[in-house]
Order: sequence, then structure tokens, then C-alpha cells
Amino acid sequence: MAAVATTDLVQTEWRAALDDGDARDYAAFVETAAGAHYTQTAAWAKIAVAGRPRVARFFLARAGDRVVGAAIVLRPRALGPLLTPVAIIERGPVCADPADLPLVLDALVRTSRRKGVARLVVMPYWAGERAAEAEGALARAGFRDVQELDGAHASTLRLDLAGKDDAALLTGADRKKLRYELKNAERAGATVRRAPMTEMPTLARLDGQLADSQGKSQRKNAWFAAVAAYITSDETRGALFVCEHEGVPVSAVLALRHAKVAVYSAGASILEQRPFSKMAMPLLAAARWARDAGCDVFDLGGIPMEGDADPKRIAIAQFKRDFSKAPVRLVREHARWF
Repeated sequence: MAAVATTDLVQTEWRAALDDGDARDYAAFVETAAGAHYTQTAAWAKIAVAGRPRVARFFLARAGDRVVGAAIVLRPRALGPLLTPVAIIERGPVCADPADLPLVLDALVRTSRRKGVARLVVMPYWAGERAAEAEGALARAGFRDVQELDGAHASTLRLDLAGKDDAALLTGADRKKLRYELKNAERAGATVRRAPMTEMPTLARLDGQLADSQGKSQRKNAWFAAVAAYITSDETRGALFVCEHEGVPVSAVLALRHAKVAVYSAGASILEQRPFSKMAMPLLAAARWARDAGCDVFDLGGIPMEGDADPKRIAIAQFKRDFSKAPVRLVREHARWF
């Protein structure tokens, strides 16, 4: 059932499923909003709960006839149908401008309270100076910084794709090591290809081995299956690249895109050493795919934040610096208790 509330300025809706009109409004807003992310598209809701004890709800905020905010709100289950008093919005809520955040956050807090939420966790998707602007709005709305070093990444590297041909993507003294690694991989006989979604288990296996080596929990197979279905239904959403050497898959990279931004979403390589960088070829292939799909930016994913001395995170992120070296700040995770 829908939960509809009205304040003096904003009408809000909180739904388990969107009706036709709201679905169109939600999709149109998230498609064009500058602060949107693929994890806030309606189709991602199934993936967000795949293999995890939580449910997804759609939040929509309108000021008059204008949509000003949208989000997929995740509610962890306590036991059976019972939900915990926690709500989580990954890379959201979505706004067209950080200036809209105060209005949207106020509406979101009011609606969350009515749904029995006692703690709301948010992480709007803005970068650089706009991230600082968004964090200021969060602080004024009563949210505090709860970012953890091993949490969702709040520092990243980005590769500019706009107008870049293959040669331009590799140009520059800061990519000298990358050019060397690619030639070294080619000399060793490594190859890379775009793989069909039937090969998603290859990424799942490599990702699981990496998680075990780090002492982390593995992503569920249900997550990989849901992502495969997500891309199969619309191949513009993402792509999987597999690097092989001597007939064996040695690495895999999953890239997902929304609007003009593509993100290195998941990737891993075999734990055994090879005489070349196992991730260079598939990551470059993913960046080229993103450019050809019309993206202007390829987000290389998380890197350790300032003050993070964890050697495993530092080592794993090091290969990304062969592509881009300037850290980009994202909005940190914030939470508010009611």
C-alpha cells in the first residue's frame, strides 16, 4: 500500500511498488538528475535485496508538479516479516541539485518517522565541491558523518572519457606504467574479451576468492544472478570483461553505467601471480566500452581514504592509480537518529 503524506511544500510517497504514473516520473527524474546513480534506478531494487534479508521501498517527493527527490529505501528484516527501525539509502536520495537536499531531506525524515524508522542512513551521490555542498546540507538537517574506512567508498579516481580515442586514453606521463603493463600483458599472451552474462559465475568465483583472502564476507550468488538479469534485459546498463592467460580466466571486471557515468562496480583476479598486471587489460576494455556507450566519465571505484593505512586496501587499489592519480571526493555516509 502507498503511504502518502503532505507538508506545506512537499508531497511524498512511500511505496512497495510504483504505479504506472509514478514509475514514469521516478524513471524520468533519476534518468536526468545530476545526482543520480545506477543503484537508485527502479530496476536496481531487485538487486539491492538479492540474497539479503531486507526489503526495498520507493520514495518520491514532489513540490507541486515537480519531482524534487527520489530514492530506493532499504529496510533490513528483523525476523520474518518484521523490519528493523533502520532505513538505508545507498547513493541517495537523488536530487537534481544539492540545493534541493534540505527540502528533500525534511520530507524524507517526516515520511520515515511515520513508517517506524528510528535511524536513517543516506549517502547522496555528488563529487568534489558539490560533495562538500551536499555534506553541509546534511549537517544542517541533523545528519552526522558515520563513514567507516571499510564502508561504501567516499574517495575515488575518475577517468575522463569525453572526446578520447584509444590513444588519448593512454596518453600522458602519468600513464607510462599503464602502457608498460598493457604491452607486458600482450607479450605474455593475455587476452581480454567482453563476456556474455552466462559467464557471471566466473566473476563470482574470483570475487569470492578475493573476499576470502581479505577476511571479508562474500557477495551472494543471488546478487550476481540478479545483476546478470539486469544487464540481459538491457545491455546498455553494463558489461562484463574477462581476461584470460594460457586458457584460464585470470581476472574479470564488471562495469555498470547510468547516464554519462560508468562505474567499475566489481572485479577480481586469481590469487596466483602472473608475469603481468592481471587487471590492466579488462579495466581498460571497460573504460573503452563506457566511452563507446556515450559516457563522459569512468569512475574507477573506491580507493583508501586519507588516514586509511590498511595494507590490503592500499595494495588492491594501487592498480587503479595507473589510470588516474587525482583523488575525487564523494559524499561520505551520514546518519540521523530520530
